[in-house]
Amino acid sequence: MEDTKMKRVLILDDEEVILKTCRDILEGTELEVVTTTSVQECFNHAAGGDIDLFVTDIMMPELNGVEVIRRLRKSNPSLTVVVITGYPSLDTAREVMRLGAYDYIPKPFTPKEFQNIVFDALGKKDARKVIRETLVLQILDRTADDPDFFDRLYVEGAEALKDYDLSAEAKRAVAQGDVRWIQENVGELTEKQIMVMVTRLGKEIW
Repeated sequence: MEDTKMKRVLILDDEEVILKTCRDILEGTELEVVTTTSVQECFNHAAGGDIDLFVTDIMMPELNGVEVIRRLRKSNPSLTVVVITGYPSLDTAREVMRLGAYDYIPKPFTPKEFQNIVFDALGKKDARKVIRETLVLQILDRTADDPDFFDRLYVEGAEALKDYDLSAEAKRAVAQGDVRWIQENVGELTEKQIMVMVTRLGKEIW
């Protein structure tokens, strides 16, 4: 028999406006959404073990979101987690992945971005692919904005990407400007990101 149990999403954030936004975005999606600004209420809701997805902010005055995740993981190690952050960075990506989080979404986010990440997490797509996509796009944006990093990438190749938690194949594709591989394995690039690749290839040719 098909399981028709409604998926339950628990969202913790100290800003009520964020919680309202999340509720409004997920309204009518056949998900049961529970929101709270209280860490204790969050623990109470999660104690029953019937939470399918936990979404939490990181920077909160009552208790850091990282610590909340750690505590919930002790009682429910298989809980799927998505992190909301106003301070997206490579360090953030590494930290949430170390905690076993599925992914993170930076503020501000669009309704489509939030819906996509929630349904991807509930469907448990390949988390490694998600983090790879995030990091590759961060590298391309950094390359476009940081001439020194661009030059390092040209001179050092994949070695310039040693601080990024990517496979050797992904690092090689970025370092060599392999647009085809990136678009097949990461997704469509913005015009700015494509220009980075074109410029990279141009330097290699000359």
